[in-house]
Amino acid sequence: MLTSEGLDVAIAGSGLTAYNFGGVLGALTCAMAITRYGSRWPLLLCSFLGAATALYLTRVNIALEASILIAGFGVQGFFANAVQSTMYAVCAYVYPTSVRATGTASALAFGRLGAILSAFAGATVITVGGKDGYLLMLGVAMIGLTLSLAVVGRHIPARKT
Repeated sequence: MLTSEGLDVAIAGSGLTAYNFGGVLGALTCAMAITRYGSRWPLLLCSFLGAATALYLTRVNIALEASILIAGFGVQGFFANAVQSTMYAVCAYVYPTSVRATGTASALAFGRLGAILSAFAGATVITVGGKDGYLLMLGVAMIGLTLSLAVVGRHIPARKT
């Protein structure tokens, strides 16, 4: 996507690296926050800020601000992966013990189906709308995630000290 927008391959690779490095930091940070504060607010905050970051990046001019775009991908990766990786724990917590395995497996299967469909949708959006189309789709999806997490009634509680 970035090379088709005119960036050098090395700089485009830096975007991927920044996104994944941010994701590792985000997952660890969010896991620590969930332990201390419970899962509701850290997940809502990270999903909202992930949406805001993606939508902000639609305004970045690749030709003039490639370094801001790369840093922004790191920040977006931080928030997106913070939510994605910690939702597995929330999923296991939401279901009662009697249906935990079935409920969690069903949720994960639904998520995998979304991943498969997003490959096709993402390719189409990138072809039609380029970087901005992709980031807009990502921002809208993260807004939907924020709303979905807000209606979950049973989140992981904060650790009692």
